Amino acid sequence: MRLAGTIALFAAMMAACSAPRSVPATTSATEAPRPAAVSGTAPVAPLASVVRSSTPWDEGGGPGERVRTNHYNLHLAVKDPVFRGQLPAYMEACLSAYAGALAPLPMPGEPMDFYVFASRPPWERWTRRTLGEDAEIYLGLGRGGFTTDGTSVLYDLGRVDTLTIAAHEGWHQFSQRTLRTPLPTWMEEGLSCWMEGTRLTREGTPSAFRPWRNFERWNELRTAVREDRLIPLGELLESSPQQCLERGTDDLLTYYAQTWALVHFLHEGAQGRYRDALRQLIGDAASGALAGRLAASTAIPDAAARRRASRSRLGRLVILEYFDRDFEAFSAAYDAFLADITRRGAGDRIYRGENPLTAPASAAPGTPPPR
Repeated sequence: MRLAGTIALFAAMMAACSAPRSVPATTSATEAPRPAAVSGTAPVAPLASVVRSSTPWDEGGGPGERVRTNHYNLHLAVKDPVFRGQLPAYMEACLSAYAGALAPLPMPGEPMDFYVFASRPPWERWTRRTLGEDAEIYLGLGRGGFTTDGTSVLYDLGRVDTLTIAAHEGWHQFSQRTLRTPLPTWMEEGLSCWMEGTRLTREGTPSAFRPWRNFERWNELRTAVREDRLIPLGELLESSPQQCLERGTDDLLTYYAQTWALVHFLHEGAQGRYRDALRQLIGDAASGALAGRLAASTAIPDAAARRRASRSRLGRLVILEYFDRDFEAFSAAYDAFLADITRRGAGDRIYRGENPLTAPASAAPGTPPPR
């Protein structure tokens, strides 16, 4: 199997540290129905029946089912049978958000394999058997899951954490299957966090997709702001989750929170100035045009440096090419955005899934940045 893996490293510390850290009991992932989506969200219609077929699956460490939906081959050994029955509609709802929340993206041509084992031991056995010597990369996770070669593999961590990881890893799976050119690492990870905004209602149906309703990421961001340990934007763009983990749990959690916020900034910050460019970037990744545009960019004058940057998934070239040639001004605007969304009182709006900006972008598409 070709390793094109993305690890849910944020899930590796979900016990004592938790990542995302545990939230108050009132911020449960099962919640009352909410009104239609607000700015920055996409409504997800309840899916009455998405199951095409269901057969027993006995390799997941407990009673399980192999469920075929329109777009997934789900292997589910989730311990709670009621929760297990809710996951097919939930994953299809997540897929709707992946394909339409920011830009119209193609659906995968073949059903995607998605595994949720009953516990860690069968998850480890599957990982060793399937990945061989490469398995150790993933078995180093304390608690969590991973996506490799378009297959997502996790295990049951309870309703809230399982939903969060499933939405997060589901984006990685979708992007590996549908984007012809990989996105920059910082955007890939930011989008996976942004897509965590799907939840279940108390009735067990997928709710409206609300990317702002992510109290875990917001709380990590607020803590980093208050403790003056934000990662400078230039450094953030050059970092990967693995590198941040090597520096410690706090850096890793801050990385995910800041990339989550960076996607929000590009979508709704600066009065919507960057929204069209964000849509173009994602569309170019889907069509395969991203690599060619970066290689031909004049944002970096030195040809050798530009070639190196265009081949890397790290760095600021995408910002310079798609969003703003004045990186210092862009960085300052991003810092101001972080201060605004973590100000006192913003948490109430985050919990309601509302845009917390003091001057939110209008619903109209933003004006592309000057080139």
